[in-house]
Amino acid sequence: MEVTNVSIVLLGACAMLALSTGIILFVVQYQRKVIRHKQQLDVINRQKEKELTEAAIRAEEDERMRIAAELHDDVGATLASVRLYLRMANKEGAGSEAFEQSQQLIDETIGKIRSLSHRLQPAMLQRLGLQMALQSFFDVFNKSGVIQIDFSGDELPALDENKSLALYRIMQELMNNTLKHAGADRAEVSAEREGNKLELRFSHNGQQGITQERFQEYIYKKDATGLKNIVNRLKVLNGSISFDKEDNWYHTIIHIPL
Repeated sequence: MEVTNVSIVLLGACAMLALSTGIILFVVQYQRKVIRHKQQLDVINRQKEKELTEAAIRAEEDERMRIAAELHDDVGATLASVRLYLRMANKEGAGSEAFEQSQQLIDETIGKIRSLSHRLQPAMLQRLGLQMALQSFFDVFNKSGVIQIDFSGDELPALDENKSLALYRIMQELMNNTLKHAGADRAEVSAEREGNKLELRFSHNGQQGITQERFQEYIYKKDATGLKNIVNRLKVLNGSISFDKEDNWYHTIIHIPL
């Protein structure tokens, strides 16, 4: 009887030891799996960060190349024509047709250079601030009849130059994406201050738009340059972006610290 009891105790002890060993092995394996998963996520996140940075650099380079091409092909060609007309005017006199033509071409060149300058840094943004610059930008679309934009920017505070330009470019990108892909005829833009944060909300009634789920899908696609530009500008501002859909309206919500 005693032997039987000892055997039962030993078997119980062995079972407990086996169970404890199994639990320890399971915990070790689980921890290893968690570590491997974390390492894989770190690699993926680093790769995604790299892709976003590369996309921002490509976008900046593309813009520089477009401006360089316009300066060379358009402005440069116009100035070359001006030179020819001035040579003719030098022979024919100040009241000649060649002289008048050269003046006209010079005026056109000035307009083109101003346009390029506006693309680099909107003049109204520098003179009147972000609220008036955005109002002027949206008014262009309202007058075109393509889309009606209601803008409420009374709560936009005075921001420094970098923040103002970044938000202006973000709104440009959102408008461009809406016109290209959404098929919307109405949009609403509002600004609201919440303590030490600024919320900008861009909404439209298009047939297509971005939700939070689609954002996670689109952001790492190679052709999502506009979306990547927005994300990179917000990273510089320590801001965030989120998306929602409600009552057939798509909403883009941006938060930046003040």
